[in-house]
Amino acid sequence: MNSCAAISGLIMLVVTNLAAIVSFATPYWREQTSSTEGLWATCHGTQCQWVFDNNKDLAESNDYIIATQGLMSVGLTVCLIALLVSTLALCCQCNSCNYTGFVAGLMITAFLSIGIAVAVYGIKSSKEKKAGISFDNDHDFRFGWSFWVGAGAAIMALLTSLLYGCSSKKED
Repeated sequence: MNSCAAISGLIMLVVTNLAAIVSFATPYWREQTSSTEGLWATCHGTQCQWVFDNNKDLAESNDYIIATQGLMSVGLTVCLIALLVSTLALCCQCNSCNYTGFVAGLMITAFLSIGIAVAVYGIKSSKEKKAGISFDNDHDFRFGWSFWVGAGAAIMALLTSLLYGCSSKKED
């Protein structure tokens, strides 16, 4: 992979990882006027109750939230592995190695995992909680910025896989 494409791919890979981490960790997937909900916490004002608190039972979580947590975990793990492979390959400069196809495959997997997670969460939230896409108070629940950052991470993973995939074809 030539240096311009390698640096561009690595920058896109870092941005994708940052977006996936922020979306994964923050409790702003669904917002209401006085509370927010994320994959791992529900907050009322400044008080947050995390999934791993002693008084919170994991069985209380909806199945779609557990599915979203699992898919986002897989997507984030795959993104981090792709970042590790890409960084090591950039530093090592192995002449006979073609890592770009492997990284492209990892990023397609991340795109599918994160994209399906966001889609499942969005569809089930809109059906069960009547969450909507609005910037005013027309809906009781609306999708928060963490949800949209997750959607952006999926799109960035797709674009990153296309960049690495095209670079792989150019080298062949």
